[in-house]
Amino acid sequence: MSPRPPIQLLLVPYDSGHRGQRMGEGPDHLLRQGAASALRSAGLEVHTEYVESSLAFRTEVATHFELCALVAGQVSGAVAEGRRPIVLSGNCGIAMGTVAGLLDGGGSEVGVVWLDAHGEFNTPDTSASGFLDGMGLTVITGRSWRTIAGTVRGFAPIPDDRVLLAGVRDLDEAEGAIIARSDVHLVRAEMVRDDGLAAMLEPALDALARRVRRVYLHVDLDVLDPVVGRANQFAPAGGFTRGELVEAVRLVGERFTIAAAGIASYDPSYDADGSVFSAAVAVLDGVAESGWP
Repeated sequence: MSPRPPIQLLLVPYDSGHRGQRMGEGPDHLLRQGAASALRSAGLEVHTEYVESSLAFRTEVATHFELCALVAGQVSGAVAEGRRPIVLSGNCGIAMGTVAGLLDGGGSEVGVVWLDAHGEFNTPDTSASGFLDGMGLTVITGRSWRTIAGTVRGFAPIPDDRVLLAGVRDLDEAEGAIIARSDVHLVRAEMVRDDGLAAMLEPALDALARRVRRVYLHVDLDVLDPVVGRANQFAPAGGFTRGELVEAVRLVGERFTIAAAGIASYDPSYDADGSVFSAAVAVLDGVAESGWP
């Protein structure tokens, strides 16, 4: 294994176009509480940079895709410099920018491992709430917002069979139907509860490994069970333990090069005892320890 690369932490502190509010406070909190320092203490070179909107009037959709485009450029540049990008964002949908940056900077063979309590598989036509952040994976797989997504340099839809969605336990009926018709690899949280993480996740990872060697690893922190730590107001019961989340990251790192990672959806106002922060740092450690070409 090659020496561990420098880490490029990109902070995108926005939630639905609002800076520093709700889950948009998460990236700042992670940095203030020592996430970067923990990595440096482990002997890693760590660079940090904020990604900021320049729009004078921030609407949710325009701001979101502007931030995705900015993240794509930062990720592409980090890869070119031999750094591993890790994006700390308020919203999951920023992952589209990270994927675009990987495609722009390192070729087309990229898969997605997405750990989340929710499916993120709504579209503007199926969403009853209109919450853009519930559409992250339909953007990445080319099912929604295709025109504006096409303005982000490097972006191309990821084929379904290169996407693994795990930890899910809260699906809208419509998005569940879309996933059922897709070729996305799905590991529901109840499958893990019934048969164990390794028994359910390893076959899905092995199937994905037959298609790609490099992945973007996405961790929505509400994949954790609220009993372990509540990441945000949307976290449903029945999720991963901290040990299962750390093990999932390890299993991914054993099979793939984690070309980039993202940690999202952390609202520190719900994390009174710091349990979710601690889990986030453990994820960062796991990504940093994983292999590099």
